[in-house]
Amino acid sequence: MLEQLLRVLSPEGGNNDLFTAGNMHPDAVRVYGGQVLAQCIASAVATVPEDRVLHSQHAYFLRPGDPARPITLEVERARDGLSFSSRRVVALQGDKPILVSSLSFQVPSRGDDFQIAMPDVPPPQSLPSERQLSLEAGKLDESFMITTGEDLDIRVVEPVDWDNPVPRDPKLQAWMKTTGRLPDDRGVHQSLLAYMSDAFLIDVCLIVHGRHFADAGFQVASLDHALWFHEDFRADEWLLHTVEADRIGGGRGLARGHFYTQEGKLVATTMQQAVMRFR
Repeated sequence: MLEQLLRVLSPEGGNNDLFTAGNMHPDAVRVYGGQVLAQCIASAVATVPEDRVLHSQHAYFLRPGDPARPITLEVERARDGLSFSSRRVVALQGDKPILVSSLSFQVPSRGDDFQIAMPDVPPPQSLPSERQLSLEAGKLDESFMITTGEDLDIRVVEPVDWDNPVPRDPKLQAWMKTTGRLPDDRGVHQSLLAYMSDAFLIDVCLIVHGRHFADAGFQVASLDHALWFHEDFRADEWLLHTVEADRIGGGRGLARGHFYTQEGKLVATTMQQAVMRFR
């Protein structure tokens, strides 16, 4: 399964900065947004000199993607300056964009250093995986295995019972990594983190009021997503994603997350806004 994920997150082509990619879960009801975020990163990285490192991605989800159709990724080389490069990537199905993404790359440089501290949480080895919990409960959804597949090992500190959600503090903490070794390619690790980053940002907004994605009469969908990469990391080694809701109102929810290594180094920050409203 990890090999399949790596293929899906490695768009093919590149002539005239046009790439094509498939989908990880073709039987799902929609394309997983984190997959398209990762495919945009991989496409943009392929057009930038190796000495420039991706430090941010900002994306808007425009339409739900169809898992049965391939995705075309159009890269625009917006700017190549002395130390920064900018790319714009449009993900399309047919002639309609499903996501637009802006990405910025920087030649590595030095400056001051500071980060917020990683919270104290149980180590991943002491926690069950989401796949293990789903198998034990007999409720594995094989059409949409983002957190329960064989490609990622995801262990939530305080798992959510989505069959019977109850209101709780708007915080989630989850250890994440791939189930196998990845190539020594920075872009691959950044793509995988982008893929993982989309997993819990809506969830943390739902649990505040004990809601579920499938609540009758309630619409839930991602609107926009932002990622900032602070320094190198490996997505095949444990990363702690701490997620917290900042604001829910006006038919939208806003959440932010931080990715830490096991040593406590903050390597990435993410935010997402979603539509959460009564139909």
